[in-house]
Amino acid sequence: MKSIAGVLPALLFAAAATLAAQEGPARPHDPLRYDITIVTSDTGAYLLGEVETGWRLESVNPVEMQLDSAMDVIRVLVDGQPNTRLSRTMYSRDSALVVVPHEKAPGDTLTTRVRYHGYPSGGFHVGPDRAGARALAGSTVGTTARLWLPVPTGTTGRATVTWNVQASEGQRVVANGVLTGIDTLNYGHSTWHFRMDVPVPLDALAVAAGHYAVTPLPHPGCTRACVPVTLWTTPADSAAAVAGAFRRAGEMVDWLSGLLGPFPYPGLAHVSAILAPIGHAGASVVLYDQARVHGGQIGEREVARATAAQWFGDAVSESGPPTERPSSAVAVYLAALWAHHVGETGPAVAPTRQLNAIQQLHQSVGDSTFFRGLRRYLAAHRNATAAPGDFERAMSEAAGRPLDWKFSRAVGAGQ
Repeated sequence: MKSIAGVLPALLFAAAATLAAQEGPARPHDPLRYDITIVTSDTGAYLLGEVETGWRLESVNPVEMQLDSAMDVIRVLVDGQPNTRLSRTMYSRDSALVVVPHEKAPGDTLTTRVRYHGYPSGGFHVGPDRAGARALAGSTVGTTARLWLPVPTGTTGRATVTWNVQASEGQRVVANGVLTGIDTLNYGHSTWHFRMDVPVPLDALAVAAGHYAVTPLPHPGCTRACVPVTLWTTPADSAAAVAGAFRRAGEMVDWLSGLLGPFPYPGLAHVSAILAPIGHAGASVVLYDQARVHGGQIGEREVARATAAQWFGDAVSESGPPTERPSSAVAVYLAALWAHHVGETGPAVAPTRQLNAIQQLHQSVGDSTFFRGLRRYLAAHRNATAAPGDFERAMSEAAGRPLDWKFSRAVGAGQ
């Protein structure tokens, strides 16, 4: 142990460790709720964060959170305790782990609040945008979350999320969920509040702030209850909304909704950012490399894939090895179908075993069964994590018969 903070007797931590050892290996505790507060300095890359997490306990084992050792923990509070010396919780810091003991039983709930600061080594960036204006961006795609947020060990999990992000004068903030308010602070600062009421994967969080021009994207065929789709760019790049890959982003949402069912979130923001994650698209907020947006290097299929991922990857995520997780391949395949729908003549996506597997399924069962199966799968696992085999089960139910098709086998067949 590198350090132990707090004033509770050391016997408490020792007792918790003894109980954990007696209990043996257990499932990681499930995060239920994340309340994230982000404050950055006006000039450097310094980050001050506070994250309150609501947990459902799976065992008597301590709660463990990953947080890169570059970020220093200031304090840990538990179950709404006030910030006083006597109430600060004892915790241990072992390299990139924050370990918080407890005396509760499996099935109980626990709230932790971790306050920390430092200079993130990845996943979060503060600096100038292309026009020299100050901006920030953060993403939890892949394993980057632990570089700037305390996150569970062993699993990413799902949680509802609220954001409280401090911005400077002239900045606009975007984050997962809907904007619920803006508080005016001293010295030209404000705090922007967002809330996502449905649980999203913790590797699908995204936030950005900057001197943005925000352009609503049209829905030519939508007459009521249209999902707000917006493009966030520097003012000089706002023409991308009408001339580039984003011009039909509103139509994509409508077309995919017709195939898959209602859009999973209150809106969708495509954001040109100073940090560009590679991989998973954020839930309701998708970050793109600002230089690529400026250079017109974003393709329409990339936007379509990020849009399809709102259903397949965000609204429904999957456990198990990659060969048991078809959602990413389904999102790519749906983007290819969109390109065919609009008569795109650009270069096709390079075929992969995963993409070929989904195409093989579609061709074997036909349009009606294929899309009925996708809708069934989404309905059964919406805002949740599906287990291996659930996708095949939904497809068989849609077909009314057992299918001689399995994603892992179809992927392996091309090896």
